[in-house]
Amino acid sequence: MLTATVLRTEGLTPSVVRITFSVPGFESTGHADEWVHVFLGEPGDHRLRRNYTIRAHRPAVDEVDIDVVLHERGLMVGWTRDAQPGDELVWGEVTGTYAPPEGTDWQLLAGDITALPAIGRIVEELPAGARAVVVAETYDRADRQEWETAGDVDVMWLHGSGEGRAPSVVGAAVLEFPEPAGTGYRWLAGETRVVRAVRRNLRHDRELPRALWSLTGYWLERGEEWEARYATVAPQMERIWVRGEAEGRDAEDIMDEYDLALDEAGL
Repeated sequence: MLTATVLRTEGLTPSVVRITFSVPGFESTGHADEWVHVFLGEPGDHRLRRNYTIRAHRPAVDEVDIDVVLHERGLMVGWTRDAQPGDELVWGEVTGTYAPPEGTDWQLLAGDITALPAIGRIVEELPAGARAVVVAETYDRADRQEWETAGDVDVMWLHGSGEGRAPSVVGAAVLEFPEPAGTGYRWLAGETRVVRAVRRNLRHDRELPRALWSLTGYWLERGEEWEARYATVAPQMERIWVRGEAEGRDAEDIMDEYDLALDEAGL
């Protein structure tokens, strides 16, 4: 566990605030989309844990930036609105998934407003000549962001959709994306059910190798309602993972069974 102390806050757009922390001892995983477990209660109490992307890390001065989307409700949202220099949080594990294989010819980086910190960092860290297309969804045009990059990057913005205010269209944009020739890498993050639908297409309909995509559900629309309904089937859902791991099955095969069970439960 690490102690993260607020140094300053900055409003990036109407819906996003950047918090700069001092975090001595922080070690990056090297994944440009890495995220950290942030504990809003007692350290180790995962009921009061939220995951946030490491937007930037300046190891020479022990500084780390995290961008927080100011949804109407949420543990971290309330904490961020009141944050002052000197306030502290406890951080836990850091992990990430972005890992384009050697020989990747192009990348598709897609997500809603919650994915912008990861997309921004990925784009900024692209080497010269790397080709990428960004598909970014923000309900409000004012929440657009700009990034510096050495890569060859095209950005397409989607507005008036998503964020629980209107149906998201970023998943459909990924499915309808006219893929260039060559080997591509697809990265998507956003509302969990949107991501699940894209995963099924890439894994089952198109049968793309797992190394060619990374998909992560960051949040759930009507999350409190979902959590309440999930609680009624939690023991059965958890048994799927316990049994699958005991049998030595591949994690993606277990996820297939888990997703199907979620569908059957109306989740």
